[in-house]
Amino acid sequence: MSTVHTEVPAATSNGSKPPVDEIGVVLQGTLGPQGMMSWGIMMDDQEYVPELKWPQSIKVFDQMRTDAQMSALFKGTTLPIRRFDWYIIPNGAPDAMVQACSQDLNLPIQGEKKVKPRRRSKGRFDFKNHLRLAMRGLIFGHAYFEQVGFIGDDGKWHLKKLAERPQKYIANIGVSDDGGLVYVQQNINSGNAYMMMNPVIPVDNLVAYIWEQEDGSWIGRSAMRDCYKNWLCKDKLVRIDVINHGRAGGVPYVVGQPGATPAELDELHMMARDFKIGEQAGGAIPYGAQMQIARAGNTNVVESMRYHDEAMARQWLLMMLQLGMTTSGSRALGRTFHEFFAQGQAAVADWFTDVFNMHVIEDYVDWNWGAGEELVPLLGYDQDIDLALTEITGLINAGAIVLDRDLEVALRKETGLPPKMDGAPDPVPLKPPPSPSGFGTSGAGSASGNEPGQHQPKPAGTTKQGTGSQG
Repeated sequence: MSTVHTEVPAATSNGSKPPVDEIGVVLQGTLGPQGMMSWGIMMDDQEYVPELKWPQSIKVFDQMRTDAQMSALFKGTTLPIRRFDWYIIPNGAPDAMVQACSQDLNLPIQGEKKVKPRRRSKGRFDFKNHLRLAMRGLIFGHAYFEQVGFIGDDGKWHLKKLAERPQKYIANIGVSDDGGLVYVQQNINSGNAYMMMNPVIPVDNLVAYIWEQEDGSWIGRSAMRDCYKNWLCKDKLVRIDVINHGRAGGVPYVVGQPGATPAELDELHMMARDFKIGEQAGGAIPYGAQMQIARAGNTNVVESMRYHDEAMARQWLLMMLQLGMTTSGSRALGRTFHEFFAQGQAAVADWFTDVFNMHVIEDYVDWNWGAGEELVPLLGYDQDIDLALTEITGLINAGAIVLDRDLEVALRKETGLPPKMDGAPDPVPLKPPPSPSGFGTSGAGSASGNEPGQHQPKPAGTTKQGTGSQG
């Protein structure tokens, strides 16, 4: 087969030229001493709540993650991701490149993770800790890291660490007019910086995890942003509930005795105002006076807090956590939510994988083998999926479900296995297991074997593979 090289046409049939220059911009340019600069400082002009405008938002989201519900939602999302099996996919790259990438990133190569012994971790890049810190991008909307390495005896650059650059220590984010990241400047210094200036880290040294990036924003959008209103209401309700318990469930007031003087009413007022429940709390009022507690009707602080907790859980795709605490719900419904949430976890894992592949692995290859390398290793993962295969296997073994082609296709799809090849034989239904010795028609159980309804041993776990979207 011969390859025919053609030149790019200067214009199409209707006279339009192929676009090679960008005309529009994403951000407003900045006027500097030399005129209009091609980059400017990031300004949060999308957020309408003053407390949530960056950088003030960092403090608010830091407070939100201490809420019991928000902490559970965040950990319920990220902890399973941190437990995924992460590895390097060769992807057709040269063996030397794959081996070097695996050693420097301290990750196994796909297919070898259960064969090769674990390497030492001290003084090397800690992938698991980096993943943990990168997940903070969900809280604040962004997570920045600086690549730090060294030139080894082999003459190649080796990654030592991806140094965290905490969100609260970022002062400025430089962005070009086309929306590209230029630099990040911190509001602190190490004490060794030239003239004690705050460090400016160029984009070539940065790895930026930006959640829900849009409109050229490099501060992203916190996954907790949509929960802010419910969190704020719940925070106030918690305080009200504490006060409510301390004030006997209402607002105390005193009906003065007949003929009470203004001074006596003032004393009763002070007594009602200072009323609190305690081990030694108490007091005396004149004969004829009455101590009352005013309670509002049709209000339930606890129910209101539960509503806001469930609203935050729905936003976080974790309604399954609420099924055990609400008065409704079923096991089947919980399984549906679980499968739906697993897809959300895969989306988060793919988000992390895309950034890591593009700005860690590809930079590593560029600095050691050159930018001309087209095939480079990839970061991949195996996701554990709970599809109730134990129950399905037990039903198949018991003969309640017949293993046929349709069931096999469904199981392959749910567990991420490849589609069945054309012409492959259909599954053969299992023969009913023999009755255990001593198990008769009278229904009396046997001392050996599994009784009816007893769970069978769990089969090997299933996984779903992901490498991130590489489009």
